[in-house]
Amino acid sequence: MSSSMLIGTLAVPADRIEPPDFDHGRRTLEETDDVSQFTFDDPDNEIRDLLPDLHHTVEVTDDHGQPILAYAQQAGAAIIDSLEEALASNQTSFLVVAGYEIYFSAGRSWGGAPTDAADAMWDADKLPEPVLLAMGFIRDYSKPLARKNGNPGHVTDTDVVDAIALGLGTQPQWSGADELQWIADAVGAVRERPGSTEPAQYLRAFTEQHAFDPTSSDFLAQYVSHDAGTDNDRE
Repeated sequence: MSSSMLIGTLAVPADRIEPPDFDHGRRTLEETDDVSQFTFDDPDNEIRDLLPDLHHTVEVTDDHGQPILAYAQQAGAAIIDSLEEALASNQTSFLVVAGYEIYFSAGRSWGGAPTDAADAMWDADKLPEPVLLAMGFIRDYSKPLARKNGNPGHVTDTDVVDAIALGLGTQPQWSGADELQWIADAVGAVRERPGSTEPAQYLRAFTEQHAFDPTSSDFLAQYVSHDAGTDNDRE
């Protein structure tokens, strides 16, 4: 017999030192003035589920079916409260992968109810993006960790590639050696700065640090200068 699982997940950068900042999320939620930033699928029912003490006669959506901001904010506050409890509970585990620390909780898709923690994580997806970012969460962790998907921490490889692409792509002309200097500086944020050592030493250090010879890769080998020497030369 087998069963399938429903898994609730949330992610933060793995190098984040501080725990999720729920109070910052609450303050950002209070400052939210655009109700369209909430992502309720069924605003009326979802808000009522999150605010069970609301009287049934209270209208939580407008004539167009959009949530009323005050009630959306109250529902958002309830989500944050539940999320804070969930991440501190024994229903939640975490793993580290590809630069992310991923919180998760699960329940069977049939034969049993999901955990409260899983429900809280699913509900978190209804919050405005700035609120999630304020707490330290990154919504789409299927993408490489980078500034463009909300990472406020250390510079990543993807950030450097983006910086080089923007630096070259937004200049009408390139100025040769000057361009190489700032590119080397950008690379220096995540690797030993190119030009800081002799070519052969740079290649040797790269190989030792990563336990990988880049000349064994057809893609990388085309960028390794002959000045760095061959494996035999380095031996």
